[in-house]
Amino acid sequence: MAAPKFPIVVKQGSVSVKIYRTPSRGCEAFTLSYYQDGVRKRPTFTELRAARDEANVIVNRLGNSDADVLTLTSADRSAYLRARQLLDPLGIPVENAAAEFVQAKQVLGDVPLLQAAEYYVRRHPTKIPPRSVLRVAAEMLKFKKSDGLSDEYLRHLRYDMKKFAATFHGNIGMVMGPDIDKWLRGLGVSPRTRNNLRASVQTLFAFAKAQRYLPKDHDEIDAVMVAKNAVSEIEIFTPKEMAEILAHADKQLVPFLALGAFAGIRHAEIQRLEWAELHFDAGIIEIRAAKAKTASRRTVPILDNLRAWLLARHREVGLVCGGLDTKNEIPALVETINESRRAAWAKANRVSADVLNESEKRARDNPAKAKDKAPPGAETAKIEGWPAFAWKHNALRHSFISYRVADIQNVAQVALEAGNSPQMIFKHYRELVRPDAAKAWFAIVPTRKI
Repeated sequence: MAAPKFPIVVKQGSVSVKIYRTPSRGCEAFTLSYYQDGVRKRPTFTELRAARDEANVIVNRLGNSDADVLTLTSADRSAYLRARQLLDPLGIPVENAAAEFVQAKQVLGDVPLLQAAEYYVRRHPTKIPPRSVLRVAAEMLKFKKSDGLSDEYLRHLRYDMKKFAATFHGNIGMVMGPDIDKWLRGLGVSPRTRNNLRASVQTLFAFAKAQRYLPKDHDEIDAVMVAKNAVSEIEIFTPKEMAEILAHADKQLVPFLALGAFAGIRHAEIQRLEWAELHFDAGIIEIRAAKAKTASRRTVPILDNLRAWLLARHREVGLVCGGLDTKNEIPALVETINESRRAAWAKANRVSADVLNESEKRARDNPAKAKDKAPPGAETAKIEGWPAFAWKHNALRHSFISYRVADIQNVAQVALEAGNSPQMIFKHYRELVRPDAAKAWFAIVPTRKI
């Protein structure tokens, strides 16, 4: 007897049951497949005879049940058969299709179901061509440059994208949030740097979504935790330190120092500032939106002592600090100040050149560890016992805000001048200095020809 050909179909009227041979773990098995009340049933038997018997029972029962319950008109039968013809390739029972359609219409109201489906697919495409992170990043940088964003911003963004693409060099659609979070945590950078990198990646994803390289609901960046920034102590210079800084500064560096200390302008904004934007007649400095960190225009007053420092170096056109390399100029200034302090200490204490040379030899033979490394020019300060001078992070701007608040007692005005929020100033700067120190700060004027 020839072996049966599977699947075996047991049929009665419009009802059919299929029998499949489904061996499992070396044992024979037979599975029935049929629909009852819109639900697919798949009972399994170990013998074909038992499976056939059950299939006959089912088609008889369902066939009789259908005959007892419903008699179709010719038109209804045609509609039913047409519905089955459309749904069978999808494997969806008629009653399931009807139920889903009703639920969708209850949600959509008068909106056609097809229109809603097409809109959803446009917003959530499933067939997006793969694009590498590097390719999308390069395209984004090109767009940002054409939008006229600052060179400094583009430089930072380019650096962040290079770092990101070095690790995630595949399809941007396959970059997962937990992987980004793990990458950022493993860099060993400060919380602020970590958050800056996260912001750059968020910018990349936003661009990719705008260009339809990612679906609109792409939210992998939400899985990347924002690092908690530890509140750092605000450092400022004393009026005595500031006078010492300006007294030893190279003439080319003076405008940079004065604008930071007596106008509170950010380092990057100073380096983009042009002489034409210093309006001495009106007594204001204009920080244009394109050059401001916050991308909003503001004006800063030219106070009397600032005017004195700037007029000596004034030019009609060009950058105020054109060609200035602060990364080298500031360490050189620190070294000059420390050399001057050491010389004054040696003179006051009548220290001989031989003793100074011996200190220098000891410092060379026993270099400090990186974390204890002395500022430039102060390598012998601990050995000899004189006070070293160290540059303080962002202290020019911090000093201006602190002394300005103490001087005029108007946080809102200082916030406008500095391009900060009043809340930030209240939180960090309000009680750092006394009014008499503020008076001394804004009384610092040139004592030498600059």
